[in-house]
Amino acid sequence: MRYCGIMSSWLFDRVVFATDFSQNAEEASAVVPLLPRLGQVVLVHVLKPGNEERPWFAGRSLHSLEETAERALSRRAEEYQEVGVNTRYRILRAPDGEIANAVLDAVRDEEATAVVVGAQGYGLIGTLLLGSVSTKVLEEAGVHVVIARGGSGRQDPVASPILCPVAFGRPSREAVALLPGLGAREVVLLHVLASDHGAEEEEAAERELARMKAHLETCGTEVQALLRTGRPSDEIARTARDAGSDLIVIPRLGRTDYIRNISIGSTALAVAKKAPCSVLVLSRPTDLHEEVRELAPEEFELVDEIWKEYRGQTADPATDRIFGLFVEGTLATVARCRRHPDGLEVDGVFTPMEMRGRGYARRVTDALVRACGGEDLYMHSTLELVGFYMNYGFVPIPESGLPPSIRMRFSFAIGDLEGANVKPMMRPAGGGPA
Repeated sequence: MRYCGIMSSWLFDRVVFATDFSQNAEEASAVVPLLPRLGQVVLVHVLKPGNEERPWFAGRSLHSLEETAERALSRRAEEYQEVGVNTRYRILRAPDGEIANAVLDAVRDEEATAVVVGAQGYGLIGTLLLGSVSTKVLEEAGVHVVIARGGSGRQDPVASPILCPVAFGRPSREAVALLPGLGAREVVLLHVLASDHGAEEEEAAERELARMKAHLETCGTEVQALLRTGRPSDEIARTARDAGSDLIVIPRLGRTDYIRNISIGSTALAVAKKAPCSVLVLSRPTDLHEEVRELAPEEFELVDEIWKEYRGQTADPATDRIFGLFVEGTLATVARCRRHPDGLEVDGVFTPMEMRGRGYARRVTDALVRACGGEDLYMHSTLELVGFYMNYGFVPIPESGLPPSIRMRFSFAIGDLEGANVKPMMRPAGGGPA
């Protein structure tokens, strides 16, 4: 793992800064020109329907909201230009009234590498909140997002210690790798353990933190490594205050979040809301390593963990061949070929709900059929998946066509398999797509 040679100029090559001219946005605007290795800034302001008309007061024509926005954006652009920031501005319109959608469209149109939005103030219960626009941009932007909070009085957000929460997966490693390129002189690495963690887990965390610390120190960065226990977002916010950090760098997704169908992990979202300082939320990796293979018996406990959500199934090394798809080393989908006394049965094809929609089950089923399809394969397919399995050469058969030991698995249905939502299927040896 190398850190010093990784450049981060691409982070802020082209930045979209969305402003509504509120106090919140004004504080955020002070953070923008301080971003390291800043390329071009595009200031954007969104008008809702009806904002374009010129108002009248006491018989006089006043400046319209569009004209007012034009003047404010022009002044801000001049201020940025004076400190050496290449800046231009755009006034956008949101015909449907959805400001966040207009901002997201601008991010795509500009091919931005990052977007900056302001954070809202404290809520009634004393916790920091994000406005609805900032929250939607944070959740849906496919680029890095800076939740900018000004008012610290410091001139440079990287002059204070940068806090980087780590979870030891690929997203955390990539975040740490960017820190020297951000110009970080001091870094606080923080790992938060669950309150019920064991001694072995704590020792492993200490070793990993020590490795990260040692690598960063070879780059000339001063590093403090901390291990805390509790709710991650609370401990991260507390540590940022204690360390006097003006910037938190956190991956959008946690150690296993990036294999799930979510846009942002719960910890990153909570930190963006609670943090006492600006937060750089790094975008999702686009080149995840995926591997489909047969599992070794010593890996079957991973399968049992996934099958907790699937009829309480358990794997048996004496009878089972199990195939899985791993994403960055995490098991995401499984399928089983079980040997009965009188035939092979395919079952246990399962992807947890949050990981569905990416074709994982197709790839695992394909691997299973290729490996086991030299013999007749039988299965009880759910009715809605009959078409899916026909793609692999399975054909519907009567219940009587199943080998007795496989047929007995659904003896409780007393012949009414349709009522049990299943259909017997068979794939002849070497037949059909694979």
